[in-house]
Amino acid sequence: MKKLKQKIREQIDYGDYPERMDPKTERALGDPEKNLYGTNPAMRRGSLDVERLGSDRFKKIVDKLRDVMNAPNLNSANVIQSIQREFMSSVLRAKEIENYHEAELEELAIKSCLELTETPEGKYEIDAKLTGGPGEISSEGFQFKPKDNPPEEDEDFELPDEGQFEAENLTKGEQFELEKHKRNIINGIIQGMSKKGHYIFQKPEIREKLDEIDPSLYGYYLKIMAINDYFYFKLEDMIQSMSQHGHGIEGRENLKTKKKKAGSNDDDDEGRNDQGPEHQIIARGLIFPILCHEIIKGIEEALGKFGYSQDPDIRQAVIQSVDTLPNEAMSLRIGPELVDRIRHLLPNEMFNEENYGIKPFFYMFLYQIPARSFLEIIGDVISQDANDNRKASDKFKEIFQQAKSSKDRYEKKTGKRAEESSEDDIEAYLNSLSKFGIGRAETKPQSIPQQPVVEPPKAANLDDKKLASMSLGSLNNELNNAIDNEDWELAQRIQRMIERKQR
Repeated sequence: MKKLKQKIREQIDYGDYPERMDPKTERALGDPEKNLYGTNPAMRRGSLDVERLGSDRFKKIVDKLRDVMNAPNLNSANVIQSIQREFMSSVLRAKEIENYHEAELEELAIKSCLELTETPEGKYEIDAKLTGGPGEISSEGFQFKPKDNPPEEDEDFELPDEGQFEAENLTKGEQFELEKHKRNIINGIIQGMSKKGHYIFQKPEIREKLDEIDPSLYGYYLKIMAINDYFYFKLEDMIQSMSQHGHGIEGRENLKTKKKKAGSNDDDDEGRNDQGPEHQIIARGLIFPILCHEIIKGIEEALGKFGYSQDPDIRQAVIQSVDTLPNEAMSLRIGPELVDRIRHLLPNEMFNEENYGIKPFFYMFLYQIPARSFLEIIGDVISQDANDNRKASDKFKEIFQQAKSSKDRYEKKTGKRAEESSEDDIEAYLNSLSKFGIGRAETKPQSIPQQPVVEPPKAANLDDKKLASMSLGSLNNELNNAIDNEDWELAQRIQRMIERKQR
C-alpha cells in the first residue's frame, strides 16, 4: 500500500518546481473515484490525463503567485506565513475601500463581464451585489449530494430497422452515463471560464477605472485571487469543508428562468411574464473579482443549457446526479486548463474584431453536439497527440463557420450586429434555431407551436430513408432550403441526419 501511494504521488509532473500540492489533493487527482473525470471517455488515459491537467494548472498558479509575492520559492516557512497574512489583510483592506463604492463596482462588474463573454446588454437580467463582509453567503439551497435516479427504460423501446446508428442503439441507462460525462465536461468549461474571468480586473481599461476609485485595489485583488487559486491545491481539508458543508464560501450565483418560452420543458411556470429577459442571474460576491467570477458563471451556465439532453427524464437525472457543490472543486482545478486547450485550437479569425459576439453562437453549436461525438472532440483537445489536436482544430473550424453563418443570418434578419441587439431580437432568433435542433437543447422541438407555412413541394418526399442516402453536401443544401422555407420539422430531421453521418 505504501508503494502504491508513492506511485500515485509520483504521477504528478512537477518538473523542476519545488512547490507541492497538498498530498490529499495529489491522491484525489490520481483516484478515478475522487477526481470526477478519471472515467470520462474524453480522458483517454484516465486519471493520468486528469493529473496532467491538474499539474499544468498548478504550475501556472505557482508562477503567478511567485510574481505576486516576489518570492522565487513558495515552500519556505516564511513565505507560507506571509501568504496567509497577506491574504487576510488584503481582503480586509479591499473590503474597506469597496464599502464606499459598492454601486459603482457592481455596475462595472456587470458591464465588464458582458463584454468579456461577448454577451449583448439586456440578454440577461443581472442582479449583482457585493456582500457586506465575510460569512454572509448562505449555504441554503446548495446540492451537496448527488441524487442518482437513472431514467427508466422505455417499455416499448425498439431498435430502428433502417439506418441503425450506434448512438441510437444505446439504452436510456447508457445514454444517461454518456450525458453525465458530457455534463461534467461542460461544467468544467463553465468553471474554467469563470475562474479565469475573475482576473478581469487586469484588463487595462478596467484597471484604469479601479485606479480612479483607489489605486491600491489592483494590488489587493491580485494577491487575493492568486492566493485563492493556490489554496485550491494546498488546503484540501478547507476546500472539502467548503464543498461538503458550504462553510467559508464567499461567492454564489443562481440562474433563474423568469418565464416560459413556447415549447419550453421547464416545470415551474408560475410568475413568468411575456416581456423581458428569459433568465435572471443573481450573483453575490465578497469583493469585485469574486462578483465577476459569479456573473460570468451565470452567463456560461445559461449557454451550458444548450448541452442538455432533449430527453426530459435523462436531463433531470443528469442535473441531479452531476450538478453538486462537491463536484465544483475538481471542476475548478481542471476547467481552466481545459478552457486553455480549447482556446489554443480555436480558429484565429474567431478573435478578429469583426467576429466579436460570435462566442455564444460557437459554444451553442459545440454544446449541441450529441454526447458521444462531443466527448470524442474534447478527447482530441486533451490528447497529447498532434494529429488528435489537428482533428479538434478542424472540427472547431467547422463549428466556427456554422456559428458565423448563423450570426450573419441573424444580423441580416434583424439589421443589427449581435452586440447591438435587444433581448427580444436574440430570444426570437434562438427560438427559431431551436425548432430544428440547433437552439435550446432543453426545448422539445415538436412541442413548439408552428405558424402555418406553405411546405416546399419536395419536402414530402424527403423521408428518413431518402435523407440517409444523401451526401453531407446535399444534406447541407437541403437544410438551407428548409430553413429558408421555415420548414422547421424537416430542418430538424436533416440536422439530426447530418450529426449521425458525422459520427
